[in-house]
Amino acid sequence: MIRFLVFLVLVSFGGVLSEKDIGRRRVVPVIHVVGSHYDVGFDVGRNFEGVIKEFLATFASLRDFEKQYKTEAGREAYEKTLSNMLERYPYYVKEVQGIADGAKVPFHQLFLLHMDDIIDTVNDNQIVRNDTGGCSSVAINTPQANVLGHTEDALSETLNHFYILSAHIIPTLEDQQKGAVEERFASLCYAGQLPGYTSGFNEHGMVFSINTLSPKALKPGGTPRTFITRAMLAAKSVEEVERVLTDKGLGIGNGFSLNLFWTNPTGPRQLFNIEVAPELKADRSQINIQKYEMNGDALVHCNKYQRLNLTEVRGPIIDSSVARLSMIHGHAKPTSKGDVENIISDISGKEFRVFEDRKTAQVKTICAGIFDLDQRSWSLYINQPNSSEPVATIPIVFTF
Repeated sequence: MIRFLVFLVLVSFGGVLSEKDIGRRRVVPVIHVVGSHYDVGFDVGRNFEGVIKEFLATFASLRDFEKQYKTEAGREAYEKTLSNMLERYPYYVKEVQGIADGAKVPFHQLFLLHMDDIIDTVNDNQIVRNDTGGCSSVAINTPQANVLGHTEDALSETLNHFYILSAHIIPTLEDQQKGAVEERFASLCYAGQLPGYTSGFNEHGMVFSINTLSPKALKPGGTPRTFITRAMLAAKSVEEVERVLTDKGLGIGNGFSLNLFWTNPTGPRQLFNIEVAPELKADRSQINIQKYEMNGDALVHCNKYQRLNLTEVRGPIIDSSVARLSMIHGHAKPTSKGDVENIISDISGKEFRVFEDRKTAQVKTICAGIFDLDQRSWSLYINQPNSSEPVATIPIVFTF
C-alpha cells in the first residue's frame, strides 16, 4: 500500500514554472509505466514536466555544466560522450530523449546532468574540487535480518525534485537488435534523469543503493556512471552486474560505489559492496568487490573510497564522509532493522550529519529508504526513519 501526502505550490515566472519556498514536503510521487525505452521516458517527462522544469531552472550546477559545454574542450567531451553512448546504449539515450520531449526541455541540458562532474572538470585538472555529497548506506545480512538502509543526499535544489519510477520496459525490435532486453524494475529518480543512480530493485533479485565517489582523474568520453547504473537494472545475476560495471571496451568516466543485495530463488542472500573508478590506461573500469558473509560485519559506505587505491578530490565530500563514517561506527554493530533505522537517522554531528535536514545545509537528505528483504518491502521516509512513519511503502517484486 502506498500512502501520499501531497502539497505543491507552483507559480508561473518568465514561462518557467517556479516554486515558492515550500519547505520539506512529505511526498513520494510514484509512476508506473509500461512501454519502449522512449515511451517510458516520454511518459515520465510528460507527467513530471513541472518538477523537471523547476529543477532545471533552479539547479545551480547546471549553469556550471552549460558554461563548460560552451567551451571547446567541454563541447568535445560532450560530443564524444554522446557518440559513445549512442554506440553502446542507444536505447538509454532514447529514454533521455523521451524525457526531454515529454517535459518539453532541451535534450542537451538533461545529457549534461547525466555527465555530471565529467563535463564540470574538463577545463580544470586541479586536485582541489568542490565536490559535494552525503549518501550513507548501512546493510546487515544475518539469518535474523536482511536490511539495507540508505540516505539519499543531494544538493539542496534536489529537495522535492524526485520521484519513483516503476517500469516495465518492452523494447522495440530495433532496440532489441542493438542489445536491449525486457526489464522490470523500480528506482528513485532525480528529476529529468535516468533511473539507477540512486536506489531501488529489479525483478531478478537485485536490491541496491548507490554512493557517489569522486576520483581526481576523470575520463571524458567514458561511460557516465548514470548510464552504467541504468544498464545495471537489466542484470539477471551478480556476474552480469560485474560485467556492466567493468564496461570493457570503454570504461566508466567517473566514480561510485554499489551496495548490492542479491536474492536467488534458492540459497542464501548475498551482500556486496563494489567500488568503481575510471581506468585511464585501459578501456575498462577499475572495480573492487567486497562480499559480506552471513553473520559477518555490517556493510557501511559513504562517499569515500575504502579499498581502491587512487587519488580523490579534497573538500566537503571527503570531510563529510570521514565525519559520517565516524558517527556510524560510533554505534554498536547493527543486528536489526531498528538498529539500521537509528544509524541512518543520526543527527549528532555538528558540521556534518548522517541524516541532514538543516535548512542551511548545502547538501541535504532528500529522503531515506529502508529495504527489508524478509518483508519484501521498500519504505521511504522524508523525515528521520526512527521517529516518523514512511510516506510510501513499496512492495519488492521478484519474478521467480
